[in-house]
Amino acid sequence: MGIVLSVVFDDLDKKILHEICTGIYSYDDLAKKLNVTRSTIYRRIEKLEQSHAIDRKIMAIPNFNVLNLSAIIVGLSAAYDDAEKVFENIQTLPHVKFLWRCYGEVQAVALLICERGNEGATIASLYKALAKLETGSYHITVGFKWERMDFSPF
Repeated sequence: MGIVLSVVFDDLDKKILHEICTGIYSYDDLAKKLNVTRSTIYRRIEKLEQSHAIDRKIMAIPNFNVLNLSAIIVGLSAAYDDAEKVFENIQTLPHVKFLWRCYGEVQAVALLICERGNEGATIASLYKALAKLETGSYHITVGFKWERMDFSPF
């Protein structure tokens, strides 16, 4: 793991981060929107990259409706002694795209993506994988609808 440097981000940095996390903009678009020059936007984005606050990559957020996909959010809890084994195992399932470890009643939240109409089979495959582990108790809560998605930290 690399060295983490403490970097101070001012209000403009935070506004730029917010904008680039919520949409795709050119430097000119960002400059107009934030009332600064294009070169200011360029320098600030370079600073964000050099500080490792962001990585410049081509990324797309798919439209699940157009692609005929469903996103299934699953809350998972397992017996304390079995939790690590359960979470390591579900990470390997092909439909699991995201796993967030938590503290509290729900110990993990997973995002599963499947073709629309296959939600039941996808959830059944999760139950089947857990049954193979022969663990103690576990609990799954399922949600099917995105209410909001915003990757901006500010």
